[in-house]
Amino acid sequence: MKPLQILAALAMLAATPAQAAVTAKDVQVAGRVLGFTTTPLSGNVRFGIVYDPKRANSLADAQTLLLILGKGLTVGPVNLVPVPVPLAKLGTTPVDVLFLMPGLGATAAAAAGRAAEAQQIMCITTDLAATQAGDCAVAVQSDPNVQITVNKAAAAASNVNFGTAFMLMITQI
Repeated sequence: MKPLQILAALAMLAATPAQAAVTAKDVQVAGRVLGFTTTPLSGNVRFGIVYDPKRANSLADAQTLLLILGKGLTVGPVNLVPVPVPLAKLGTTPVDVLFLMPGLGATAAAAAGRAAEAQQIMCITTDLAATQAGDCAVAVQSDPNVQITVNKAAAAASNVNFGTAFMLMITQI
């Protein structure tokens, strides 16, 4: 097995039901959300994967997501190009969207939220608690059913606006 495959396998084993690893389906849902903004993204989108390199499980989760995305994953009109973003480089790594890896905790989520607000970009996560706390504008879940939750205040602070029809189909907090 190659080192990346080992890391991906470890990430899958370390995932718990409460904080499951990000799946390819989660990424597909996140990519689709980008098309529902009032100014939809298209083409190559720098998809910033926020992780903590000091935590083995976070690093493994980020590696798994990098494997899912490869050199870029096309979802509708966007091609999600992965850009690893260590927590220490949140404000200095140029990206179009931040994707907060699950399980990083409140401090990391707040830092990602501040970075998204400062850069006026969307923060997406599979960590519903981060969206409920107002740190990430959008939380996505794909299993067992697709669920999208938007924190209106966090979205507004990052200057992220969604179309009316989309807002009627999702959960707003």
